[in-house]
Amino acid sequence: MKATCGQTDPREERMQGGPVRHTSPVWWMTMAMENDSIQFSSLFRPSEVICQTQETDRDKILMDMLRLLARERGVENIDEAFRAVLEREKDLPTIVAPGMAMPHARIEAVREIVISVATSRQGIVYDPRRPDDRIKLLVLTLAPKTSPGAYLQTIGCVARICRDPSTAEVVSSLPTADRVWSFFDKGGMASPDHPKAAT
Repeated sequence: MKATCGQTDPREERMQGGPVRHTSPVWWMTMAMENDSIQFSSLFRPSEVICQTQETDRDKILMDMLRLLARERGVENIDEAFRAVLEREKDLPTIVAPGMAMPHARIEAVREIVISVATSRQGIVYDPRRPDDRIKLLVLTLAPKTSPGAYLQTIGCVARICRDPSTAEVVSSLPTADRVWSFFDKGGMASPDHPKAAT
């Protein structure tokens, strides 16, 4: 079965007033149990993946990802998007699993979910307060302001794939953007049981 995510989470109504900042593995894994509707690999393309970046600074790689989305998806005003992402991350970074973070923002400049994925072999210093706790898999999500549940849907998509705590390590070892995309398209760790979707 493909790795998919559920419809708008009912908890979104009480989350609209502020950023979604959950680091609890229990909360993260419950998103994997939602009803199926969207396949995560349908939300991005290999051309929107930065594979094995040499950059180790969080803000620099986030800007690289936004520039990539500007080029590939026509996202406008990336400076505004950058500020919005940092505002949500400054108090409690969205580290959702070992070695994995999912920064996000809701902005006017997009009409649908857009995603960029970045991997790093050496790890990105994501939280300056924890320089030794490095991130190897980064999923950046931009969602329309009119769709407050879109980020939760994205989490649901990824959660089903990333239940294995070694996911970030495995994905960061993949040498090409196509391989990274294929990992998610095939359902992650259980890829032998998930034939690749026709393109």
